Amino acid sequence: MLSNFSLKNPLYLIVLSIVIGGVLTALLYGTLKLEAKVEAKMFEISTSDVFQIVQNSAQSIAHLLKESENYIADIQQNPLLQQEIEEHISLLPTKNIKYVYLLYKDQRGTFRFLADAAPSPEKALLNQKLDVASPTWNSIYEKKEPLLIKHDFLKELSISYLVPLLYKGEVQLVLVIDFSIEKVENINTIIAFMKMTILATIGIIILFFIILVAQTLRYIIAKKTAYIDKLTNTYNRNYLQELQEFINLDDYALATLDIDYFKKVNDTYGHHAGDMVLKEVAAIILANTRKKEDIVIRYGGEEFVILSKIKRNDNMAPLNIIERIFTSIQAHPFHIPDSEHINITVSIGVNLTPNKSRTFSDAFKLADIALYNAKHKGRNSIEIYEENESNLKHSHLSISEINGAIEEGRVVCFFQQIVDTQTKKISHYEALLRIIHKDGSIITPSKILPAIKGTFVLRNITKRVLEICHTTLLQYPTIRINVNLNPQDIINDTILTLLKDYASQENIANRIGLEIVESENIIHLNHAKENLLMLKKLGYTIFIDDFGTGYSNFVYLTQIQTDFIKIDGDIIKKIVEDKVSLAVVKSIVNFAQEANIDVVAEYVCNEEIYTIIKSLGIKYSQGYYFSIPRSLPS
Repeated sequence: MLSNFSLKNPLYLIVLSIVIGGVLTALLYGTLKLEAKVEAKMFEISTSDVFQIVQNSAQSIAHLLKESENYIADIQQNPLLQQEIEEHISLLPTKNIKYVYLLYKDQRGTFRFLADAAPSPEKALLNQKLDVASPTWNSIYEKKEPLLIKHDFLKELSISYLVPLLYKGEVQLVLVIDFSIEKVENINTIIAFMKMTILATIGIIILFFIILVAQTLRYIIAKKTAYIDKLTNTYNRNYLQELQEFINLDDYALATLDIDYFKKVNDTYGHHAGDMVLKEVAAIILANTRKKEDIVIRYGGEEFVILSKIKRNDNMAPLNIIERIFTSIQAHPFHIPDSEHINITVSIGVNLTPNKSRTFSDAFKLADIALYNAKHKGRNSIEIYEENESNLKHSHLSISEINGAIEEGRVVCFFQQIVDTQTKKISHYEALLRIIHKDGSIITPSKILPAIKGTFVLRNITKRVLEICHTTLLQYPTIRINVNLNPQDIINDTILTLLKDYASQENIANRIGLEIVESENIIHLNHAKENLLMLKKLGYTIFIDDFGTGYSNFVYLTQIQTDFIKIDGDIIKKIVEDKVSLAVVKSIVNFAQEANIDVVAEYVCNEEIYTIIKSLGIKYSQGYYFSIPRSLPS
């Protein structure tokens, strides 16, 4: 996680060293290129006249031999001719042109002298062998054109220039001059100094770079050590202090976790046992969080801070993670010396909307307030922070009140009949959520669901309703019950596991209808469609609830093989007076008949609506015209 934040470190010096080294290397390359260009220009100036003179001399020698058919034999056998050629080439040597000589190659491929312009005693004898420095010399016999051979020395350029003398298209003789060009001393000195300076600088930078890399590695190791809690292997408070300036509060949900009665563990079993508990709690937290997305920090002695990444398409993810941590710690046996094991619980405070706070510190305080509330209410619980004004109405229940109702068994179900439209005989019951207030009043879903939307409490409510319906089905072996599920329930492991368990029991799944609120979310949630098809294979009947308002996707209904469509009550109650509503109902019925899907009309509240529903051929009806929601008799 350290790489996710721009913590101060010397890495920028390494980058700077690389940049400077690159610039100096480019400069060295440019200097070498400059040296080559200077030498090339010097060579061009110094040799342009020399090459022309040598070629003219070769033509003059060829003119002297023009009546001969064998140049080599004529020169070998005619001393006067040899002398005349040597006198001619003796005019060529200058300060720079050191040697001029005429060669031939014998049958063994050895070069030998025919004439030499050098004065005695350096003068070569007739037919004397010449050891050439490079096999390149032989290429003149193939190319049959002048050949230039360079010998580069420190202070001069030494050149051998070979000009062929041809007879009938074949090379007979080779006129050679050896000359040298002194390099311009000042330019050479400057360039050499520049090269040495640049090379020395590059060497120093490489040494500095090596030292810098070593120091950076030491810095990173030291920084990591400073940020990691040695006991729990989580981040520590130092890391949080460095990190909090860079946290985007829009990206995370914030939770604070405290081990309940930790002081009692230390006092009873000793600090070593306490350390073991801390390590195991931290291991459970790390095992249940996402390594690259969530951040776990040991904030104090037995308190941890958890930053859980919010996913775009899954706002429930942080809450699911927090609850998974909570239940995992509850279920884990903590082994300590001199005892089999002890049970540990934790209290957790959650701030689901840190982005409403101006700073991380403010967001943290709200999570801490929720943690305090969890402890104040008896510990071993998860408390979600909520502002007083967050309730849509004063009469709406708070999350804490709903949690209390679940724990105290005040969540109940009322049941409303779904009847056969033609016969008015009961076909199904729909389970409707209710909470019995402490004052005895009955609370309906409109005052329950707004506060828990998007929280794990909604999942707990669904689970409790399923349990009530399961018990009711066992009590009444012939009835069928519909249960409302929200899109998040379809992908929730706890709910799916419970439904699979019920499906393994005889005569249960085939008597449960799952009513899914029609919503675009169903399509976009991962695995939702696959899970619905799986539940259908297990024997459950699939109802699409509140169909006809908002988002409507007829094709999707066939993809999930829906058994029933429940037309939204807001449309049904207007069909007597509103022609558009009536037309919508007719179109839904026509589609359903073509797709072999049964239709249920909700909110059938009077005789007029019932008469129209019956005339349209809608198979099932539900509403106050038939019955009000009530408890089933014991």
